[in-house]
Amino acid sequence: MSFWTGCSETSLAVSDSDREHESFQQLARLEVSSDRLSHAITEQADAVGYSHQLERQSDLACPLTGDDMTRIEESFVHSLKVMLFDLAPHNFWEHHLADYYAETVPAAETQRLVDEYEQHVRDSSSRLQELRESFIKNRLPDLLPVVRARSQRYQIPSEAMVPTLLPGDHVIVHRAAYQEAVPQQGDVIVYRYPDEDGQRFLHRVIGAPGDVIEIRDQVVFVNREALAEPYIQHTDRSSIAANVRDHLGPITVPDESYFVLGDNREESLDSRFLGPIRKEHIVGRVLFVYWSVDPSTKTPRWDRLNQLVR
Repeated sequence: MSFWTGCSETSLAVSDSDREHESFQQLARLEVSSDRLSHAITEQADAVGYSHQLERQSDLACPLTGDDMTRIEESFVHSLKVMLFDLAPHNFWEHHLADYYAETVPAAETQRLVDEYEQHVRDSSSRLQELRESFIKNRLPDLLPVVRARSQRYQIPSEAMVPTLLPGDHVIVHRAAYQEAVPQQGDVIVYRYPDEDGQRFLHRVIGAPGDVIEIRDQVVFVNREALAEPYIQHTDRSSIAANVRDHLGPITVPDESYFVLGDNREESLDSRFLGPIRKEHIVGRVLFVYWSVDPSTKTPRWDRLNQLVR
């Protein structure tokens, strides 16, 4: 007998309130997907003040020029968009913006704004611009702490991750990266060492739970396969017998733990010495460099701004 035999089909009713709420959601999606909301928020940020703050904190050898300030401001806007929008919870801004429309704008007007969206976005004095400014003024102060808490900034203090990360690099870390996911091989992470000081370290994930890790003459093997590591640097190619720096294992990574190594292999204090890192001690994933200063020359490394960490 067919599963469908005897089953009737019933149309589901769509209420007027459902249609009205959909118009609020549609307009919110348009505002977010077109980047209109993110542009409006970043325009309110003090990019100039941020540039001067970086200049003071970095103790630069020479004052920044006008062109330098522009570069920093562009990097700031990019970083702000990533932190506030790319790292926000799924549909975070769409949800809060739709709720705001539902409280402040009649449904018929909202639908008209949806239907004529392209026309309105070209008008700087349109109703859409007024609504954006009102949302930013009345709701943004309560929402910013929620999304800001999902990211954190760090300055790289050591050479453990050279050449991927250099001393003097400043990075954005996604603190919520592993709330609903697990670290993947190749991720660069920040974690707390489980002692009373909780010192922060930054290394690359090499092995996940259950992986068998072995190091032979400085070559890393994961599950008996040599690992391709185009990102590493060796400062000492002489292999030291019976030293975990160059010879280790095989060991199996425990449950809920990860084996991590520095890219600058002979200059890194990592899982060869500290052991595997438990997931609960991982702070987040390193995403990109937003600012970098050469500690020896006190000059900015402009080519590293907005560089993704891979």
